[in-house]
Order: sequence, then structure tokens, then C-alpha cells
Amino acid sequence: MNTNSQVPMNPAFGQSSPTDQLADIHLPPAIAAFPWALGWWLLLGLLLLVVLASFLWLRHRRRNNAFRRTALTELSQLTAIEKDTEFAQQLNQLLRRVALHSFSKDSIAGLSGDQWTNFLCQSCGDTPAFTNANLETLFAAAYQPAPAPLARDMLIAQSRTWIRRHRSRHV
Repeated sequence: MNTNSQVPMNPAFGQSSPTDQLADIHLPPAIAAFPWALGWWLLLGLLLLVVLASFLWLRHRRRNNAFRRTALTELSQLTAIEKDTEFAQQLNQLLRRVALHSFSKDSIAGLSGDQWTNFLCQSCGDTPAFTNANLETLFAAAYQPAPAPLARDMLIAQSRTWIRRHRSRHV
């Protein structure tokens, strides 16, 4: 006979089993969906504000630079023009339209010759996009009946750089 086995007491004889006196197992309460402290909620709110502000800033910047994308598209279409005179006129008009959009019309509309050349060279920050020699050949080709051949690739590259980098002091 096994003496280690515990035999439950018979309730008929007035004795109760010790297991009958034990309480049921109580499970802990369910964990809340977001049991974060106040600091985490504030951090989440701040993060959402930063994301929203960044989105609005990028959208504003993209809208303000839409004219640059349009001008770069027009610039790439100028490569199809065969005559140097027409190419030079169209490129000069494109540069002037971009400048009129970016800077005050009063300061740009009346510029011509050396003033226009200096403006294009100085409006792109510390490193000018254009060289004076290339601009002089561009303007000469636009208005002379038999112009010297143009360095189109260089003019397009410099114009692309100027369109991307020029910054208005007023905007």
C-alpha cells in the first residue's frame, strides 16, 4: 500500500477536503489597448506635428518650384531647334521669363546688354552659372544675321544650372 498518496476525506463523515477550501485562480485584468504613459502620448503628438509640418513645407516648396520644373522642360525642348539665331532668341526669352517670375518685374524688365549679363552672372550666388563669354555669344547670336556658332551644350548646361540654383532675395 502506498502511504504517500493522499486520500480525500469523506464529507459524509463530517470532514472536508483541504482542496475544497482553496479559492479559484484569479487571472490578472486584461491589458489595455494603449497603456502608455502621458509622456509617450505627448511624444507621439509631437512626432505627428513634425511629420505634418514637414509635409506642408515640402508641398509648399514643390509648388513654389513648379516654374523651375516647367522651365527645365522647356529648356530640354530647345535642343530640337536647328537655327542658332532662333535657339538663342528662345533661350534668352526663357531665361528672362524665369527671371521675371523670380525677381521683381521692375528690376528685371528694363535690363539689357551688360546689365542683363551681369544680372545672370550674379543672381546665382557665389559661383556664377554663366560665363560672360558664353552670354555675349548667345546675345550676339540672337540679334545678328550671321552669328558665330554657339556652344549649345555648354549654354544649356549653364542655363540648367542657373534655373535650378538662382534664388530671389524677395521670395
